[in-house]
Amino acid sequence: MKKVHKLGLVSFAIALGAIVLSGCTANFCSVKEKSRLLFAVEPGVSRYFDSEAEANAAKNEEKYTYPVVTKVDGIDVWQLVEQDGEKYTKSNQLSSVIEAAKKANLVIPGANYFAHLDRVVLGEAVTYAKTIETTNVSEGYFDHLDRVKVERILTDYGYLKYFGTETKKGKDVDALWTIFDRMNREIALEDGIEHVANADFIKIYKSTLETTINNSRACITSVDGNYGAYGQDKISIKVDAKNWGYAWSRGGAVIEGLIVYPVSCLVDAIAYGFAGHNPANFSNGVPQILALLFATIIVRLFIFLVSFKSTMTQQKMTQLQPELAKIQAKYPNSNTNPAQKQRLAQEQMALYKKHKVNPLSSLLVLVIQFPIFIGVWGAMTGNAVLSTGSFLGLNLSTSVWDALTKVNPVWSGGWWTALVLFLLMAVAQFMAMKVPQWIQKAKAKKVARLGKNPAQQQQNRTMNIVSWVMLIMIIFMGFTLPAAMGFYWFVGALVSLAQSLITNAIFSRKRK
Repeated sequence: MKKVHKLGLVSFAIALGAIVLSGCTANFCSVKEKSRLLFAVEPGVSRYFDSEAEANAAKNEEKYTYPVVTKVDGIDVWQLVEQDGEKYTKSNQLSSVIEAAKKANLVIPGANYFAHLDRVVLGEAVTYAKTIETTNVSEGYFDHLDRVKVERILTDYGYLKYFGTETKKGKDVDALWTIFDRMNREIALEDGIEHVANADFIKIYKSTLETTINNSRACITSVDGNYGAYGQDKISIKVDAKNWGYAWSRGGAVIEGLIVYPVSCLVDAIAYGFAGHNPANFSNGVPQILALLFATIIVRLFIFLVSFKSTMTQQKMTQLQPELAKIQAKYPNSNTNPAQKQRLAQEQMALYKKHKVNPLSSLLVLVIQFPIFIGVWGAMTGNAVLSTGSFLGLNLSTSVWDALTKVNPVWSGGWWTALVLFLLMAVAQFMAMKVPQWIQKAKAKKVARLGKNPAQQQQNRTMNIVSWVMLIMIIFMGFTLPAAMGFYWFVGALVSLAQSLITNAIFSRKRK
């Protein structure tokens, strides 16, 4: 394998490792919030109606099947399954599960099973609502269930389908799927085991849904409320306020307590300030965009101050490039000649010592910046406010890729906003990475070359490959991550570019 290919693979591995590590901060979503996410992406297959006549009338529409007049906790309910052929149109996620099960040659439960499961879920939600809402609703509220009541109860308590508790070390703790498993056992006893989902189907059902919600991390907020936009109906879920103690408890990681939670609270404070402390103002996305802008600038300034000395040393090294180029030109064979290599190293160290420069300071900058980068990224991707609302038609929780590919025939849904955002982000990242290299190259050109230096040429090629690989990976991330993160990436690139230009101007003036 050629060296350049090996270098490319190594660079790709480094970039990929950085991306993986950026997702290593703990997920702040509680079990209850994960249950709400699950219900948002897979709420069942049924619609409910106020009367039998209305249900029968709706049945005439092709997408409705299986009319049922049933009782939920002793109350009449009219139910229809929303189905288009083999697809359940109310839940695209369930249709995806069924497709995966077909590919695995598994037995697919019929519509009767899913309809029965929905009725059990509604019954569970009604029972739970009665136990905790007795003082909040009028007497006789639960004597009759109409469409509005059913939708409200399912919105508030439908998550019980995926919620539950289990005993660990003698204590009851929240856990996913325990109520779901109990419901399936009850349906099996009532309808017969041959009419319920078998173990293999339930396994693929659970794994598919968990994979879907594991990509959703936006559960950090300082204010209780409904946030995000999940599932095909873009449902907001209730997210509970988190405190600093909760942050420290997430895996015992220091980054969550020292960086992730404080930065997320900073975003919250700025966003709520611009929204006038009225969550309704989050719908247009302006407070979130302004919060991203100011929070990114504040964090980048903090990083700059913390690593100021090391950054100045890096700039000194950049200013020394012309003199380094002269030294390297004296030893053109240092890449293969040990004696020249040693003399080159000695003269370089003498130059560094003369100007009081530590060449290892760049490593210190990385040591400082990398954990902060991971923490800030975790805060931005985990912030609940940033997953809420839309800006110029683009939902902030929607990825640029989805906005560009999953649009209707008239190309609506903020696709043009996503395209402009992606182009701006890509250009800003390119400039932030290449401008410092161009400045350095321009300064080196002023030096009269005595000859070619293969060692220096190889180093330059290495830097170019690494920078291009990193740029490609960042652009790929911009495609796949939520739109809010694309804007954060764009602002961060502009701040980095401004920092490079300002520090270079300061040193150039001092040098003159």
